[in-house]
Amino acid sequence: MASQADVLLRCLQEAAKAARPALERSIDHAVAALQLAETQSLKITERDDLALACRELLRHRDGWCAQYPGALLAAFNQPAKPAAQPVTARTPVPALAGADMFSLVDDTQVEEGIESSRLLQQIAPMVEQVLAELDGLMSSAQGLVNVRAEANPVRPEVYAQTLRTLLLAAPVAPPISALWIKHLGEPLGRELKRIYERLINELELAKVRAASYRVLQTPTSAGKKPGRAAAGTLAGENPGTGPGAQGGPVGIGYASDEPFTRVPSQYADLSNHDVKDALFQDFLFRGGSNADHGLAPAYYATIEEELIALKGTPDSAQAALQAEPATPDTGHAGDDDRSYHGTRSDPRRPALPAQDTDEGADSPSRIVDVLSQLSSQVWGVYGRARERALVRTQLRKDATRVGQVLGMEVVKKLVNQVAQDPRLLVPVREAIVALEPSLLRLAMVDSRFFSEENHPARRLMERVAQRSFKYNDEHSPAFDVFFHSLTEAFNGLNALEIEDARPFGAALAELQALWDEQDQHERELRGNMRQTMQFAEERQAQADQIALDMSLRADLDHVPGVVLDFLFGPWALVMAHARLTDTARQIDPQGYGSLVTDLLWSVKREATLKRPGKLIAMIPGLLGKLHAGLASLGLDPGETEAFFDAMERLHRPVLKLRRVRSRRDAVESDNAPLEVGMGETDLSDLSDLLPATPEQRKAKAAGQPWLAPQELDKAGFDDTLPSGPAALSATPDDDTTASEAPDSGAGDMTTDGDGAGAGGRQPEDILMGLREGSWVDLYSKRSWLRAQLIWASNRGTLFMFVSHGGQPHSMTKRSCVRLIKDHLLRPVDTHGVVEHALDHLVREATPADTEGSAT
Repeated sequence: MASQADVLLRCLQEAAKAARPALERSIDHAVAALQLAETQSLKITERDDLALACRELLRHRDGWCAQYPGALLAAFNQPAKPAAQPVTARTPVPALAGADMFSLVDDTQVEEGIESSRLLQQIAPMVEQVLAELDGLMSSAQGLVNVRAEANPVRPEVYAQTLRTLLLAAPVAPPISALWIKHLGEPLGRELKRIYERLINELELAKVRAASYRVLQTPTSAGKKPGRAAAGTLAGENPGTGPGAQGGPVGIGYASDEPFTRVPSQYADLSNHDVKDALFQDFLFRGGSNADHGLAPAYYATIEEELIALKGTPDSAQAALQAEPATPDTGHAGDDDRSYHGTRSDPRRPALPAQDTDEGADSPSRIVDVLSQLSSQVWGVYGRARERALVRTQLRKDATRVGQVLGMEVVKKLVNQVAQDPRLLVPVREAIVALEPSLLRLAMVDSRFFSEENHPARRLMERVAQRSFKYNDEHSPAFDVFFHSLTEAFNGLNALEIEDARPFGAALAELQALWDEQDQHERELRGNMRQTMQFAEERQAQADQIALDMSLRADLDHVPGVVLDFLFGPWALVMAHARLTDTARQIDPQGYGSLVTDLLWSVKREATLKRPGKLIAMIPGLLGKLHAGLASLGLDPGETEAFFDAMERLHRPVLKLRRVRSRRDAVESDNAPLEVGMGETDLSDLSDLLPATPEQRKAKAAGQPWLAPQELDKAGFDDTLPSGPAALSATPDDDTTASEAPDSGAGDMTTDGDGAGAGGRQPEDILMGLREGSWVDLYSKRSWLRAQLIWASNRGTLFMFVSHGGQPHSMTKRSCVRLIKDHLLRPVDTHGVVEHALDHLVREATPADTEGSAT
């Protein structure tokens, strides 16, 4: 096993290495936020500052990202300042100090300190929870007995100060760097949280045990017995495994770094096997003041009787499971429809009760809880509810402290609650039930693991649940692949003797690596599609600016409106496309900008009639370059047919002269006006080619990015056309309406007949509530698809979703709103599954009189 010094060095290198992509993503997010703020700002000076901040941030991006890891590594290796006293908690980030505190400090230092504090204030709340765990592990890896938060080399202050140093080195005004810090703080905090979680996982896999927080004696606690003071001073208690054991692992919640060997001060009578409400509430809300008490002899006698009765019960009988009381919302334990008596053709999948296999994604799901019989072909011996009950009862018999019994009770209730979450597919809920034996064994050594959001076991359950939201059909081949890996991981955990949380962290790491590998191709497809849409959006933005610049030209007098429409629309796009794709960075790629002058002259009748020779010589090259530019854009020729028809009619008088005279006469008449007879040409068909009105001469920004036909296909616009109305719970031919459909995790999003959603939410509000990464159920080509939002335009006018296999589905805002109103697009509720279950347990455990008084 690697030494702690090696583990620490590896962590520091990993933290520095991960900083580069983290900063890249943070800057990209900040740039997008600055661009959005610029479009929404009504003040010219403010827009200028935002634009400058955006440009400078992009200009320095690559350099900063290259320097940041090395600068961080150097900062990590700086020796920590000695602490004056033991640390009991991380010092909170101070609010911005007043100016009077800096009266004797240089103004530059004041500004730097304020900016650093601002950045840290944004980061600190986002990493506070995970940082407490990392501080303990890093202190231990450094050989410290107690936690020293200020000795953590990867603490947020180091990241903030190092980044601030890079930012302040840029030659920009203070308001610009302030804008950078304002928009970098939030994304950097998210990225830092991810880095910390990876470091925690690596340290846990290296078997590093967290150092302890030392509890300082206070006047209140000094008179108490040491054991009682330790239990009441800090939260997060983790009792030992028995009176004869050396105690639980040293960690947050212990009074010192000595082995935890407190002798139980009294016995608790849990002989009625049903944990008392008051005892359970105390454990759930406050960590359990009685958690370290021993168990009365009557308790063991009762458990022994249950165990004997359970062992004598046949596998097929569920009546013996009454020793494990069901929660009020689980139904009756003896119902026949709670068991599966058949097997499916696929041995990896549990048997299904008789039902219509053609039901929609929202079809009513089977009841699953801790009493459910699962497929033995999938889950082995733990597919039988009796076997899981035997494990539960045997562990309760092996328990030596109240906290262990209470911890297992919470596990059972938690598993039961997650198993009834209607947002999860039935096989996923059954998998959580099958995992119960491993979670119960973990509760014996870590009775309150469920209270730690970043605990490997809790993260494993949550990550599996979140991954399952990618699928809305348990019969699909894609879900089979996911479920097969899940059964292997959970069955592997159930086969282990759980001594700590490391097996859960390892199982999650293996699953995550497998999922990352499976998603590699789809990630590449998504990246290409997102790049296509971002390119189209940037091209449109540049085209809008080019059109605005052209509208200010002085030679627009007497130019027909149809020509200006062409210049401000398709031709501005051609020029923007050429600039974005020009690798040589020319001022006017392909000469498309200089062509505008010739085009404007060629459509002015008075000028061309005076110099027909010039126009005749100009037309072939002019038309050739116009067609070449439009072809490079991929524009459908039909979209510019009206423009070229107008051009032909505008040039017709001069072209008619060309047919009448010989080439030599045409050259000689270059500087002479046409004869009077030519003025008799019928020009009645030019009545629609009058000079542009003042309104037509104003360039207007496009409502949404223009996309070429091939870009539309790549973005999946054709695929999103609905093939008929339907609710998520039924086929289009079903009479069931969407309002009558079972919930699919988006029940609160269902709209009424007027288009308003539950709680008065309008379809547009529902759409604007989606964020990148949000899952939706989308009806496309007569089937329901689970799709994820991967991109939305800055103006919120275009949205791209991707379903399984990287299939894109892009829609305008108007189309999305219509689909939501017609119940053809519904957001999927994916908020924390474990957190939701724990919240339910808290509400269930809260006394009714307490709720009434709180109300």
